[in-house]
Amino acid sequence: MKKGNYNGIKIAAIYGSVFLGAGFASGQELLRYFVGFGRLGLLGIIIAGIVFALTGWAVLRICTRHSLTNYHGLMRHLFGTKLGGLMEGAVVAFLFCLFVAMLAGAGATGREAFNFPFTAGSVAVGVAVFFVLCFGLRGIINVNVFLAPFMLVGGIVIGLFTFFAYSHPVFSMVYGRNFGLAWLLAAFVYAAYNLVTGVPILAATAEIATEKRHAAIGGLLGGGVITLLGLCMALPLFLYHANVISLEIPFLYIVTQHGGGFRLFYLAVLITAIMTTAACNAFAVTQWLEAQGFASKVKVAAVLCVVGVVVSHIGFSNIVAYVYPVFGFLGIFKIIVILWRGFVRK
Repeated sequence: MKKGNYNGIKIAAIYGSVFLGAGFASGQELLRYFVGFGRLGLLGIIIAGIVFALTGWAVLRICTRHSLTNYHGLMRHLFGTKLGGLMEGAVVAFLFCLFVAMLAGAGATGREAFNFPFTAGSVAVGVAVFFVLCFGLRGIINVNVFLAPFMLVGGIVIGLFTFFAYSHPVFSMVYGRNFGLAWLLAAFVYAAYNLVTGVPILAATAEIATEKRHAAIGGLLGGGVITLLGLCMALPLFLYHANVISLEIPFLYIVTQHGGGFRLFYLAVLITAIMTTAACNAFAVTQWLEAQGFASKVKVAAVLCVVGVVVSHIGFSNIVAYVYPVFGFLGIFKIIVILWRGFVRK
């Protein structure tokens, strides 16, 4: 394999792993933004995947074209100094919220799966993230390249197995309902708030995109694998919708129906997804803080992880339900600008 192609695949692995956090792997996001719309929810996943792919490609095209290697430079380039500063600040705030959500997801997983105290799971992931951050971008790349294949394959296996092991009709509970265009709006909001996280990570990895094809491979392949994984993991949620709608970790209930060994396999995938996404979000925040002239990387990482653990006690499902959509509408505006500057105006 050519080194250039491998660089593109590395970017795709990092890009894809950003979305495989607690919200996705637990089933919370899929349940709230797609499954409730029945068959239209599957179409919504595909549309969201197309938005992921095109926006990722556009971000990398802009960064490589103008030699941008961080989110700070990208925002100033797209929106100017004043508006770019406001957009950047809002996005960094959301990145911190997502980091907190991952810690909360770790706490909820430990509590529901092993009956551990909530704080124990949150602290464990916080400490692991701190050590990854100490190695900077190299640590993020190594963690994601190593763990992303396991997450992707594991998610696909879990989704397809739990779906085909079920013998009842799939869409009977939602067939015939009229959702208007709400399903389409949900798809765009989902893609938009996830790209609030994805764009800073892509900007940070642009330095390894040394050729034009890297941008296409990184964006399109990353968006494609997220779409495939989303479809596979959404299918069993349709089957168990009534049983899991009130749970913080919906998929944990589903896999428990298929034995203890399969349950442990899922938990390994879930914890891996939480870890990688938490590290990516925290890395983007620390990079921005360093660019603003704050303390050294290690000190910033330590403070970020401690504060994140404390705030994570707000609760995982509350963050997904109330914080994510707010930033989703901000993300839609940013997506429009990125696509315009990436593919239309040069």
